[in-house]
Amino acid sequence: MARTHDLGRLFYISAEAIGEPGRRRFRLRAVNAAGFAASMWLEKEQLSALGDAIETVLADEGYEYVPLPPDDAPARLAEPPEVYDVDIRLAQLSMGVNAEERHIVLIAADGPAESDETTGLTMEFDYRKGYELRQEIAAVIAAGRPLCPLCTAPMDPGGHMCVRRNGHHRPD
Repeated sequence: MARTHDLGRLFYISAEAIGEPGRRRFRLRAVNAAGFAASMWLEKEQLSALGDAIETVLADEGYEYVPLPPDDAPARLAEPPEVYDVDIRLAQLSMGVNAEERHIVLIAADGPAESDETTGLTMEFDYRKGYELRQEIAAVIAAGRPLCPLCTAPMDPGGHMCVRRNGHHRPD
């Protein structure tokens, strides 16, 4: 049976990229009210898909973000943890909605559910945190290498061999 940690409602969730564009690693960091911290490494495409899914859910649920006045803002985590209770590389990530509570539910695992070696996580956060996470994911993704306007492949700082130019583009 897989080990599953139910984090419940999250106090903190964020997305980040570590490393230079083109060689970045991506992760979600989550902390619940009890201080249990999880680090979930994932691919850029998984992170982007999560952001798109959150955006779709919020639109479907008719959520409209309204910034809180500074005095009403909830307490923030001063510093993300440096040590995590669970640190996994995601093999599975799924998302659901608890419409009654207006929460987004994430279910993550580092392997198949049937395996004794698999670590699973379940967590939920409100639509406000979901909106803020979506904005953070968009910023993390956009901070990567620029895309070629012709072939949309990432361009390296040292040059880019565009397949659409096919050797017929005159140098500038």
